[in-house]
Amino acid sequence: MRCSRCGANVVEGDRFCENCGAPVAVQAGSACPVCGQQSEPGMRFCQQCGAELSAGPQPAQPVPTAQPVPAAQPYQAVQQYAGQYGAAQPGAVFPPQAVQPPAQPSRPGESAGKGKKKTALIVGIIIAVLVVALAAGFGVWWFMLRDSGTQSAQTQSTSQQSGKTKSGDSKAAKDDKPCTAAPDAELSSVDHSDTNLVAQLQLTSNCASTKDGDTAEFKESDVKVSIKDDEGNVIASAVFDFSKQPVKFNGETANVALEFTTRQYWRPYDQIETGSAEVILQTGQSGTGEAGSADGDALAGSDIDSEDAERYAQLALSWQLKHDESAAFRFYTTYTTQLSSKKNDMKADGKTWHYVDIYEQFLQQRIKHKNAILIWSGDYPTYTKADASTAYYVILSGDTVDSVKAGDAWCKSNGYGAADCAVVDLQ
Repeated sequence: MRCSRCGANVVEGDRFCENCGAPVAVQAGSACPVCGQQSEPGMRFCQQCGAELSAGPQPAQPVPTAQPVPAAQPYQAVQQYAGQYGAAQPGAVFPPQAVQPPAQPSRPGESAGKGKKKTALIVGIIIAVLVVALAAGFGVWWFMLRDSGTQSAQTQSTSQQSGKTKSGDSKAAKDDKPCTAAPDAELSSVDHSDTNLVAQLQLTSNCASTKDGDTAEFKESDVKVSIKDDEGNVIASAVFDFSKQPVKFNGETANVALEFTTRQYWRPYDQIETGSAEVILQTGQSGTGEAGSADGDALAGSDIDSEDAERYAQLALSWQLKHDESAAFRFYTTYTTQLSSKKNDMKADGKTWHYVDIYEQFLQQRIKHKNAILIWSGDYPTYTKADASTAYYVILSGDTVDSVKAGDAWCKSNGYGAADCAVVDLQ
């Protein structure tokens, strides 16, 4: 087979001449004139593109010079136009097709106006949500306000009921449950009646008020009342029976006077600091012996346990020695009078002396002689020169005398014999 333009040999099946590039004439029954697909003899249409084929062998027709197909023209476009416009004519050139964006799949029943409807629907939903939210907020606020008012009313009602119950309970406490709680106490003042200590206490009730607004009386028996100094030392303690003299409160407070004997207190009355003292009341305590009589409106008490009293007296003796030490120094250069010298377990005056006895004697002398002091004989040369192996608690009158003669006169004028009063200096 030869090229129709240049006459060069063309290999069977080539579409263009290798020498000049001219199109090769299509032989009937051999190739499709549109796409060049080989077809079988007798076929009327191309199996590849659907173009009409010659019915039988046709003589070769000159083919006009083919215009090159634009590179942008894809092969599929030829198929598209072949299917759209029927059989393509040999050598026909189709215009490039604009590339269309892929169509969005549509849902059944979707119309062109659905976008607007959808937007309106969204806006409606948002408005509905806002309305619901506002309604819910108002509802919460209203319920909270109502509950607050209800709770306030309930609180007021409960408070009123509580007040009524308390009044009722107070009546029951008065009628059926006597006041047994020990009141709180403060030491108002101290004084003495002869050698006894008189303590004025202000009591504050720990019992409920009666229906009349008064406080139930405190009338417990066997109540131990103890007074302590700021160092915690017990300086007075006795057991009192308030059933003999009930405490009647004026409102919630009452003033009472308690009297302590010289075996029930361990500090000179004028050396007790009322402002720093602590008063403790303990119910259900038992005393020893009988309570003595007291002057005026004061209530007397019975003794506490003897071992406790002995311990408090010993501590009081030690406190007193330290307290009176400075006052004793002046008697290094002048005279005073000695009224007693005792030690624990000493047998004298028909009895065995103990700490409580020694301190009791000191308190008695202190009432008689306001300047009386207590010293330890082992601390001063006057006593250690004579016998350093034995020491005593010594009571000095604390009054200054100029000479031994003046001291003897002092002893006589105060009713002491030679065995009970001696003139001394501590040097």
